[in-house]
Amino acid sequence: MRHIAKFVMDTAGGERAKFMTAKTPAGLIRLDSGSPSFATPPHIVDSVKQAIDAGHTGYILEKGVMPLLEAICESIAADTGATVSPSQVLITNGSSSGIYAVMTCFLDPGDEVIVFDPSYSLYPHVARQIGAVPVPVRHKADYQLDIDAVRAAITPRTRLVMLNNPNNPTGVVYREADIAALLDLCAEKDLLLAADEAYCKLMQPGQVHVPVMKYHQHLDRLILLGTFSKSYAMTGWRLGYLVAPPALIDYLYGIHRAINGPICNFVQRAGIAALRGPQACIGEFNAVYHRRAALMQRLAAAIPGLYPAQPQGAFYLWTRFDLPQSAREVKARLFERGVAVRSGSEYGSGGEKHLRISYSVSEETIEKGMAVIAEVVAELAREAS
Repeated sequence: MRHIAKFVMDTAGGERAKFMTAKTPAGLIRLDSGSPSFATPPHIVDSVKQAIDAGHTGYILEKGVMPLLEAICESIAADTGATVSPSQVLITNGSSSGIYAVMTCFLDPGDEVIVFDPSYSLYPHVARQIGAVPVPVRHKADYQLDIDAVRAAITPRTRLVMLNNPNNPTGVVYREADIAALLDLCAEKDLLLAADEAYCKLMQPGQVHVPVMKYHQHLDRLILLGTFSKSYAMTGWRLGYLVAPPALIDYLYGIHRAINGPICNFVQRAGIAALRGPQACIGEFNAVYHRRAALMQRLAAAIPGLYPAQPQGAFYLWTRFDLPQSAREVKARLFERGVAVRSGSEYGSGGEKHLRISYSVSEETIEKGMAVIAEVVAELAREAS
């Protein structure tokens, strides 16, 4: 048998890997999607057409095109008051390649990275692929950060903390006091913190996202992972960025160049248009997400055996279920009945007995999918009685 690298073998059979390679049957109701249903705003699309016509089709040998690096710095300054140099910014293939670069850069085999449980499944997946050890830290009962649990999880091998805010899969927006306390703890223990803020502009009414870069005293240990995918409906464009302290950015750049090469020249021009162009699209997207979240929350709460959390950010409904079956089993039964969701256990053991259901789809799709979910939950309950 052909030799396969040990750490790849350790992760190839995981739930995330199996989901990513599964075939999608015709007619499937997709309530599993992490992709907005909106078209990319026209001014962003037009900027790429103009860039191609202008000949911006060659390699970018630097960390990114300078106007985009500058636009990202301007955006950070406007949101947080932090002064960041373009030399501290690296354009990435969405945020995924940034995550991979960060973990590869700072984790040797056997080193530990703290990941909140549940949180984005790519974090432990990548950590295991490189031989590092993901250390899950459970949230509190309300899915907020448990700082005491983080402190208890830190060992001499801990190098990095991964923060995902708003959280995927729970949709929870972390409280400011907890973020401040987490950063103080990282400073106390001399740990790096990588903040994945992919959904930072997608907020439910009354919720406020707290960007880590506003804590200027901690900028020497902060790495920001950003993406245009969610806020600007640009998932297929594969455009993201990371921001790191001056002493670290060149190491990250070298890794990213090795694994990914330069990011598409004309697509980077779309990022400039997104950040410097009209921002009304974000408010329009959020208004639709507010309606969809309310609809899905209402329908889920009406299903006996489901206990949905209140949506706060991103576009996911996180719901606990009261059934004897595992999250994987419930997901599989739903898939058989033509509805795709994500099982909570994909995101960590703390996600067992939970489902992640996406409201990034149309209201009609939500209504159809939730009707099937209601039927399946009732069937599973009857089978168990």
